Amino acid sequence: MDVMLGGVVEAGPRPEETGLVEATSVLPNAPDRGRRRFTYSALIGTVVASVPFLWILTNDWTGKFSLLRSNAGPDYYYDLQAQSMIHGHLWVPTGSLGIEGFLHGGRTYTYFGLLLSLLRIPIVLVAPNSMGHLTGPSILVAWLLTGLFSALLIWRVRILLRGSTALGWAEAVSFGVLMATIMGGSVLLYLASAPTVLDEDFAWTVPITVATLFVFCGILDRPFTGRVVAAGALVLAGALERPPGALACIVGAFLIAGWFFFGHGGAANKRWTLPMVAVGLVPAAAMSIVNWLKFGDFLNGVPLADQIWTSVNAHRHAFLAATGGKGVSPHFLPTMSWAYLQPFGLRAQSTFPFLSLPVHPPHIFGGYIVDTLYPTASVPASMPLLFLLSCLALVVCFRPGADRRARLLRIPLIAAAGATAVDFVYGYIAPRYLGDFLPFLVLGSAVGMVALWRLCEFRRRAVKVAAVAAVVALGVFSMMANIGLASTPTNRWTRQQATNYLQAAKAISDVTGHPLRRQIQRGWVLPYWAPANQIFVAGNCAGLYLSSGKRVETFIFPQLQHRTWVPVEQGSGIDTTLKITFNSPPSKLGVGVPLLTIGQDTIVVRPARDGGVKFVLRDRQYPAIGSSFTPMLGVPYEVHLRTDPFLQRVSIHTGPTTLLTGVLFSVNPRDAQVVVHTMAPAVSGPLTPLTVVNEPMPKPNMSLCRSLLNDR
Repeated sequence: MDVMLGGVVEAGPRPEETGLVEATSVLPNAPDRGRRRFTYSALIGTVVASVPFLWILTNDWTGKFSLLRSNAGPDYYYDLQAQSMIHGHLWVPTGSLGIEGFLHGGRTYTYFGLLLSLLRIPIVLVAPNSMGHLTGPSILVAWLLTGLFSALLIWRVRILLRGSTALGWAEAVSFGVLMATIMGGSVLLYLASAPTVLDEDFAWTVPITVATLFVFCGILDRPFTGRVVAAGALVLAGALERPPGALACIVGAFLIAGWFFFGHGGAANKRWTLPMVAVGLVPAAAMSIVNWLKFGDFLNGVPLADQIWTSVNAHRHAFLAATGGKGVSPHFLPTMSWAYLQPFGLRAQSTFPFLSLPVHPPHIFGGYIVDTLYPTASVPASMPLLFLLSCLALVVCFRPGADRRARLLRIPLIAAAGATAVDFVYGYIAPRYLGDFLPFLVLGSAVGMVALWRLCEFRRRAVKVAAVAAVVALGVFSMMANIGLASTPTNRWTRQQATNYLQAAKAISDVTGHPLRRQIQRGWVLPYWAPANQIFVAGNCAGLYLSSGKRVETFIFPQLQHRTWVPVEQGSGIDTTLKITFNSPPSKLGVGVPLLTIGQDTIVVRPARDGGVKFVLRDRQYPAIGSSFTPMLGVPYEVHLRTDPFLQRVSIHTGPTTLLTGVLFSVNPRDAQVVVHTMAPAVSGPLTPLTVVNEPMPKPNMSLCRSLLNDR
């Protein structure tokens, strides 16, 4: 059908090749049966994947389902930026971002993009109480969009490569397995396991980039105005979200412009050169303007030297000095290539969850200083189905003599691969960075799956059955691997999560020959590090701890506080609850009133300069001063103190407010005696400055610890 645009007759799109807004009418010329089969298979695959994904996102061993949960506490980064944007600027309140903040011109900024803050503005205006709790729902929306655009992209690739060829049940089953693998057998599960804004950032990059690739494929085959406008909107959204994927799509837009300019799309389509240049230029300009508004620079990206974390961490200083202040260097290429692409990047173990993150971070080739290297699964090991199909796609599209339809997919594949480029030269590796690989794997696996069934089209039934079996086996393995990766303990877990997880691991161990007992270590001194899933029993069940496997060698205080370990059960004397009533103004406390003594350390409460009080840890090596708290006179406050001599960690809370965290460095775990300095209310005479009552605590339940010891 032809349409008139400004007096010029423009050929409209073929009905089977509609753009983003017409996606529901894809392939009306194909047999309805094949289209229905694909729809059913994609929906079934997504539903199957939703079971582990939703459990991990909303529960993940917490014992209850909540879409608003967050292991690290409320995440305000995007919300604070949204509030600032409402007031017409981009800086946020000083100190509100902690070590993640960036200081420029005396103001604090976040390095996160604007897109998710823009989407939050209506919510912040209508429901301000939701601030800090939107990460989980946001990741769920991103996951649903990933499913939608992945299905559309797979179907478009099939149309490009196979036209209206009938879709048989074997091929349909394979597409269902592919959708299940993308949605439930990929890094998306890990991003949902302990939802923070860092994970949310990657979770949204995936659907935006996949949608852009979907439109790019359509433009290359048959461009028209709607597709080009959609491409511009999607690339702009990516530019306002996260730079690596956006830059790759910007380069992709320029490559498409070059494709048309040199006549590869036909002489009639040369007119799309400038529109595609605009698709790349406008988002690039927007990204540069935002960077200038925040950091005063158009081209150099995020200035890591201005981050608050850089000012307090000597290792980060050394890392930036070694890379000229950029954080990126070609010297990292061998290290990162091995980390992400090695075939053995998983840990297999005899206990639940059987497949987990590697024990050690990747080897550093050349001995260069890197910022942070977390144990990270590799792409081939954790997502083998997507990886192998993507390898087949590269052969199909880039081999000499590839047909025109296959050649059309070269630019989208290059753009998708470009989204991972920074990961290979940046001196930082973490499991969430596998999210940058997923758009390439989605497109590559779609091409590979279509190519696989084109090869099997005229083969015997046994060959087709074998192909389906191989696809199913690899898909099931991918789901098991990523469920295991998402279930591996992290140091952000709560005690309840660690307890529920360890109980499940023990129940499975009990019916598989008690392999868990080989992971139990006993002693009085907790190691600073142990492999993930290692269990430590302190003394005679004075404490039970589970290792997350996280290394914190470059962070002195997390190491001293044994942040690798998650407490599961803690014995008597570790938890203390005091009911404190301030009877006089804080100034009457003098130099401080002792509340609790453990070993040679003492916790006191003393006046603060602002008229409130502060809780202080008196430790000979690492004293700590808490935040100011202004009490109301005569009101009893329930204050919870956790003094764990094995973790060498102290924390004080009243309700959700943290008053103090510190290191119990001078305490010997073997003979750590806790003494509470109570102050009874005066019966007659003048009131004491404060009243301190030791609230009785229930006897700690160490049943899991004792049952584990009985299995040894």
